[in-house]
Amino acid sequence: MPQYFGKLPTTNQPWTTIGSVQGVHWRDCAERSAKGDRTIDFDCGNSRLKISVLAPNLLRVRLAPTGEFIPRRAWAVALDDSQWPTFPFEVQDTEAAVEITTEQIRICLQKQESRIVCFDKANRPFAQDNLDMGMGWRLGAVAAWKQIAADEHFYGFGERTGFLDKLSEVKTNWTTDALDYDALTDEMYQAIPFFMALRPDVGYGIFFNTTFWSQFDIGAEKPGVWKMETRGDELDYYIIYGPEPADILRTYTQLTGRMPLPPKWALGYHQCRWSYESETVVRELAREFRQRQIPCDVIHLDIDYMRGYRVFTWSPQRFPDPAKLVSDLAKDGFKTVTIIDPGVKYEPEANYHVFDQGINHDYFVRKADGRLFHGYVWPEKSVFPDFLRSDVRQWWGDLQKSLTDIGIAGIWNDMNEPAIDNRPFGDGGEKIWFPLDAPQGDEGIGDWGLGTGDWGLGTGELGAPSGDKGQWGLGTGDEGDEGEKEFKIQNSKFKNDVTHLEVHNLYGLMMARACAEGLQRHRQERSFVLTRSGYAGVQRWSSVWMGDNQSLWEHLEMSLPMLCNMGLSGVGFVGCDIGGFAGNATAELFARWMQVGMLYPLMRGHSAMSTARHEPWVFGDRTENICREYINLRYQLLPYIYNLFWEAAQTGAPILRPLVYHFACDRTTYTLYDQVLLGASLMAAPIYRPGVEYRAVYLPAGTWYDWWSNERYQGPTHILTHAPLEKMPLFVRGGAIIPMQPVRQYVDEQPIDQLHLRIWPGNNEYVLFEDDGKNDAENQNFSLRKITVSTQANQTIVEIHQREGNWKQPQREVIVELVGVGEKSFTDDGGSYRWEFSEIDA
Repeated sequence: MPQYFGKLPTTNQPWTTIGSVQGVHWRDCAERSAKGDRTIDFDCGNSRLKISVLAPNLLRVRLAPTGEFIPRRAWAVALDDSQWPTFPFEVQDTEAAVEITTEQIRICLQKQESRIVCFDKANRPFAQDNLDMGMGWRLGAVAAWKQIAADEHFYGFGERTGFLDKLSEVKTNWTTDALDYDALTDEMYQAIPFFMALRPDVGYGIFFNTTFWSQFDIGAEKPGVWKMETRGDELDYYIIYGPEPADILRTYTQLTGRMPLPPKWALGYHQCRWSYESETVVRELAREFRQRQIPCDVIHLDIDYMRGYRVFTWSPQRFPDPAKLVSDLAKDGFKTVTIIDPGVKYEPEANYHVFDQGINHDYFVRKADGRLFHGYVWPEKSVFPDFLRSDVRQWWGDLQKSLTDIGIAGIWNDMNEPAIDNRPFGDGGEKIWFPLDAPQGDEGIGDWGLGTGDWGLGTGELGAPSGDKGQWGLGTGDEGDEGEKEFKIQNSKFKNDVTHLEVHNLYGLMMARACAEGLQRHRQERSFVLTRSGYAGVQRWSSVWMGDNQSLWEHLEMSLPMLCNMGLSGVGFVGCDIGGFAGNATAELFARWMQVGMLYPLMRGHSAMSTARHEPWVFGDRTENICREYINLRYQLLPYIYNLFWEAAQTGAPILRPLVYHFACDRTTYTLYDQVLLGASLMAAPIYRPGVEYRAVYLPAGTWYDWWSNERYQGPTHILTHAPLEKMPLFVRGGAIIPMQPVRQYVDEQPIDQLHLRIWPGNNEYVLFEDDGKNDAENQNFSLRKITVSTQANQTIVEIHQREGNWKQPQREVIVELVGVGEKSFTDDGGSYRWEFSEIDA
């Protein structure tokens, strides 16, 4: 617990608040359409305010306390204002206020004290500035305060521990190595300054467009008021109106980008450990999976595959022929993923190509005085690439070629917050990062590289975060090192004002981007990228796992809201280490965790060096059988899960969802964190406590069926369900259409010769996406198939419409099962089909 007594009081500087509006400037409707301008400027004394209307449900608000706005940065993550399609909106300027009206919302800026409030079409307010304090600044910080409406709840915020709803909590955005995190941990590996606020019939999102240290206070300091604060020198945020969570995420991911469709094999089971320390151990691991008939697609290699922890090398003793190993694993159906850290061993005159190239081209981060920065990670003294620079990302991406050339199919990016010590590991040092005044990034303004214009996030830098040297990395261990004088920079490339203070939160994101772009250049098929650290928009480049969790029941429980809030932050391809990374799982904990892990978008088992082995078979026959059953179920559900990934790539929808996502007007769902939806149709109510075999389950409005027994329930209702160790409670919504396939030991073991459509009575429409699971769909080599179900009284009609698209599905049998009633089967030729089912005949 923090020390409350014996501390001296802290006096903060007072806030200077924005003044009243003294002038308003905008183009009329005809001019706006002609010039594509959608910004209204407000003079507020010495400060300036801008409101840009980017879409009918999207606003951007910017406040420059000095009157000078920061230019766009080369590494910005938000779509540039000019890239949004133009649309009509009205501006009305009166003596008291300026009102902006779109087809979805109305925005009112009250000129007295410059207060902003938004209204939906039913005149319900949202994102309303607080009456006492709206926007303000002081030395080193700028902030805004808004009202918390009655019955309003808050979700998202990126990677967060604790429960689902973050009301009355403080959430800080500053990437850090959150080792040994728990329910009270604030800063985490990811920093995603986005959330959504929901209440009955009203929902909106806020993207705080700052890469500096920032913080949300959701009514903790002052009940009824939420605050966002950044240590930049400009306030820049977006308001996204829903009202549904799906609407908010659709617009947010249009703003920050959506995930690419991953290779289908990445949706299978991954096995990992720190470490499978030799080729012999890896081969034995692969044999065990195949002999025991436990499906697995991916084996991860942690840091011990390297030579002395040097990135982009292999240990000649433990992995003497990596190309043959990777090839042999591929023949057995395994893809190989290797870990890469950003720290490059400091090794002059040792013929270490990564270090030599980085020094020769001046790719590593330097201090403000030009001296090379170093810290300590696995290879001991190390230097670090400046991934904010495009030439460094190009170089780092091309280094992946040494791995892809031997068949490596994916890269796992770790330690990229960055996680650094000021002394060698084991010497009791402190965690540090780059000096906050270290220059980083390209000169000038650049392009995000989408081919759609300059994606931007512009913030300034004013003031350093408080804290001591160990916390904030101001003293970093390389002072007075005579051996580094030869590497002092002579002609600095850093002729801009961007420092680590501004871009710390971007380091992991840019490493993941460098990796993803390199794999795209050097592999013909889709690749897998995994990262520990990231920022808003990380979904465009990588999947994410929740770092070093522990083998505790509390961490199993916490994984559900953690992953759901990541999904509600636009990051859908996420997972937690099944069984827990640190510590030893019991057989019961591991069995329950594997059941939950079947639902994770990223299904990976992982454990630490100092722990007992955590493979599915080490806990005895009963646990092994449970693991096999639920991994089998995962593979059977792959057509359904792959469809969810396609939906995420198209719309930004999460794959694993809290119930509030689909039932946002149901107050019971607002704090319900321990039941989750896999897509819209399949709901799980996992067991996350030892010795528990019964649990209460809430079923929202509608018809629900027990997955295992097909017992029918009518919601909203609570039930008590039996859940012995072999059973995780699963429920299906009425009208659900769940495509399934036969079990395979790995995704590409053989063509899928049977598609099983499990359908429950009700009314629904489903679009089935299919492709080869490997190549990019940009060439339109995919197919779409609409499937509908409609039920009236005891009669149900199922229609399968004609296949559309260029993907030619190999011949297969399709089984259409109306669960509990009957089934039909046919040989699929891509045509249309129609069947009638009668429950009377069943």
